Amino acid sequence: MAAQMAQLLAGSDLDELREIVRRWMFDAPSERVRQQYQTFGAKLVELKAALAEAPVQPTRQELELALTMMLKLAAEQPRGV
Repeated sequence: MAAQMAQLLAGSDLDELREIVRRWMFDAPSERVRQQYQTFGAKLVELKAALAEAPVQPTRQELELALTMMLKLAAEQPRGV
């Protein structure tokens, strides 16, 4: 999953990323999943915007490593926190 997210961040412009998130939300199987996609997508768009402001762009591999660590940390968080 981190590799796919890194590819989205590195290979898509901000408008493309917003469209992808919009499609995720449209295709979500439930309201709960839709809300998760909306939250996650908003964070990806926010990250993409911040990366655009950076003087040096991270490589796809650097993005993948950072996203892998973030996903692992998120998975370790207790629910409801």
